[in-house]
Amino acid sequence: MDRYDFQYFEYAHGWNRYTMMFMGIWPESRNLGQVSSYRPIIPILTMFCFVCVPQSTNLFFIWGNFDLVVENFSMGNITITISMLKIIIFWSSSESLKILMSSMRRDWSVTVGKRDRKLMSDIARATRKLSISSTVMVQIVVLTYIMFRFINIRHTGRQLFFRAYFPYNTSSSPFYELTFLGQLIATTYAASTYTAVDTFIATLVLHICGQLTNLRRELMNLPDRTRPEFQTELRKIVRKHQYINRFAETIENCFNMMLLIQMLGCSLQLCFQCFQAFMSIFGEINELFIFQIIFLIIYVSYILLQLYLYCYVGERLLIESTKIAYAVYDCSWYNLSACETKSLIIIMCRARSPLHITAGRFCSFNRELFSEVLKRSVTYMSFLCAMNTL
Repeated sequence: MDRYDFQYFEYAHGWNRYTMMFMGIWPESRNLGQVSSYRPIIPILTMFCFVCVPQSTNLFFIWGNFDLVVENFSMGNITITISMLKIIIFWSSSESLKILMSSMRRDWSVTVGKRDRKLMSDIARATRKLSISSTVMVQIVVLTYIMFRFINIRHTGRQLFFRAYFPYNTSSSPFYELTFLGQLIATTYAASTYTAVDTFIATLVLHICGQLTNLRRELMNLPDRTRPEFQTELRKIVRKHQYINRFAETIENCFNMMLLIQMLGCSLQLCFQCFQAFMSIFGEINELFIFQIIFLIIYVSYILLQLYLYCYVGERLLIESTKIAYAVYDCSWYNLSACETKSLIIIMCRARSPLHITAGRFCSFNRELFSEVLKRSVTYMSFLCAMNTL
């Protein structure tokens, strides 16, 4: 890889690399023989000990209070549990991710056409902007919630960052300050992980889409080759198609269970957050109410955008992989010999099984799934409203 290729590769992954190295989950920095490779244990334990276990334990004490149960699930518990699982799954898949990143470097080094390189450069710029904007937005969510909690403390007295049960008196100093700080650090870890993993997976999928677009262009130009060149180029195209399929299957195998958990978690989060916003409308309108509504709007928007990100890249992957078959049909195959035309059928048959990313292999991510999650979340929210009025 020359300097130009290296710069663009680093440009595409640079923001995610800094975030993931801070969390200790950057795939290329993992080495089982180094102590630094076990750095993710720190954020995992922080989230587990300060939020996940205390909030889950607190459910036994607040189970009769409907509003507190909804707050427990919507504020911290589900989101941070998902982030903790993301760290574990991503960390355990680091060897496979190393291979994918090496493959991406190789793709940059072997691409020589100006149009192909321009497409890959455009994708690199888009993914970097996506990573930065997602990180900024999630930090805005965290800062808004911090402001909301401090205003709440000013009105109601000492409260933790998240309501939770601890086996000690959290209302006295220094236990209160240390516990509050621990929950705040856990939230920062969770926010960084949540967006970094999502944008990293999106980067991998969009890279595949770019490779499929380049492959489609090669197929369209195939009939213009001489007969010896045709066989050589066709062999390269088939191998590249197989390579892209394996690349996509690796992503699917590594993350399909994580995506299932995230999809279910997003449905519950949207349900509980919208329910909280709906119930807040009937409360007293004051400074606390205004900040709560602002936070809920920003938080729900962020959750929707992250879910839509997966649905968008999933649908784009499906469309780009399906277009391979259309590219074979649209090329000037009628100018080829019968033997050469039959060779193209192999590619068409493989392209009839499109690539996709799934939620636990139950459903593919696309815009239809996005609308289905929204409808189901509204249905669940209506059920909660009915339960609350009983």
